[in-house]
Amino acid sequence: MERILPVIALIFISLSLPAQEQKAAFDISQAQDSELGLPSPMDKFLGLDAALGSKGVKWGDVYREVASNADLKSLTAETDVCLALGVRIADGIMAVKAQDANALNECASDIEALAKKLKVAESQLERAKKTRALANKGQWLLVFWEMGCLQVDILQSLSEKGNEKRRTLIIASGWLQGAHYAAHVINQRYTPELSNYLREPMLVKAMSKEMQALPTATQQNARVAKLSSALGDIYSIVNIPLDGTIAKPDVQRMADLAQKLSGEFVQ
Repeated sequence: MERILPVIALIFISLSLPAQEQKAAFDISQAQDSELGLPSPMDKFLGLDAALGSKGVKWGDVYREVASNADLKSLTAETDVCLALGVRIADGIMAVKAQDANALNECASDIEALAKKLKVAESQLERAKKTRALANKGQWLLVFWEMGCLQVDILQSLSEKGNEKRRTLIIASGWLQGAHYAAHVINQRYTPELSNYLREPMLVKAMSKEMQALPTATQQNARVAKLSSALGDIYSIVNIPLDGTIAKPDVQRMADLAQKLSGEFVQ
């Protein structure tokens, strides 16, 4: 009780302060866009679980139906490596959701190998080994934590000036593969209400804007050009009102667009 009283006192003091002393008025002219982070598809997966209830998704089956066989040895160009890395990060999160240790081991190994091609320091990839070890022990909550930290470590290592294009490509391709999984599930169990889980117009618009700001040489890469075009098409699909819905043929089109590109990016 003695420890609680000072906390209560501080609350009453803060409430008694004039509004201008608590917080300065918001000046919209000072607002700035924050840097895009790597979107995690896990929120969509959890939302679909909640919406489907007893008709729950067999996520292991979804992983096997959606994840493309990765053949990464031939990928040497920086742009191609970044696109593949984004896809495999999303695959890794799906493997965590499916609690599939074998799939997670493969994804973590691929993420580590691709990151090394981008000159990510060995010290920043220690979590990949830890992730595999935890998955093999079935400690999935810790696996999810370590996967998130691994993503942060990789993106931080690529945040230095001059590496902006790497971040943009990893983020966009990773988001696309995450949306691929969600669209695949929604298409199989379609209801208008369920389709709203694909609604992310502001995020897609922000990614498209960053893609358009890439160096001209990068934008002219065939795979990058396809990704930019796909984001434009997807924006027209997901740009719906807050309580809107997406027609089933458009959900299918979104899944098809993502499937074609993600398969190409890991070959």
